[in-house]
Amino acid sequence: MPMMMTRAKERAGSSAADLSVLLASDSITQGTAMHRALQKPGVSVQFAGDYAQLEEALRGRKFDIVLIEVTSDHAVEAAVAAALQLKRGDAEQFVGYLADAPLDTRGLAGDAVLPRNPPPLVEELRQLLEQEPDAK
Repeated sequence: MPMMMTRAKERAGSSAADLSVLLASDSITQGTAMHRALQKPGVSVQFAGDYAQLEEALRGRKFDIVLIEVTSDHAVEAAVAAALQLKRGDAEQFVGYLADAPLDTRGLAGDAVLPRNPPPLVEELRQLLEQEPDAK
C-alpha cells in the first residue's frame, strides 16, 4: 500500500501487462539494485541514473511512470526539484517517489510516495495507474 497518495492518473490505451518505467536515483548503487528488482515480465524499466538525466531520458519517449528514488535526507530537495520540472513539462506524467518510511513526510510532492520494497512494488504501480483520478 502506498505511504502517501496525492493523485492517481487513469491509464489510457495501455495493457496492464505492458508497464514502462523510468527510474532515477540519488544513489547509483541503490538505483542499480532497484532497476534490477523492478525488471519483471511485462515491465520495461529504463534507468536514467541521477535526477539530472531524467529530462534527457524522457525526450521523445513517454513512460507510464517516472520513479524518483530517494535514499537520503540530503536528496529530498533535488528530488522535489526534478519532479516539479517533469510536471512543468508534462502535467499528466505520473511521477512517484520511492522512499523509506522516515522520508515520507519530508515534503515530497508528486503522484505517490511508495516504499522502497521491490517485491510488491510493480503490482502497486499497476494498481495506481488503473485508479480513477480523485474527484475534488
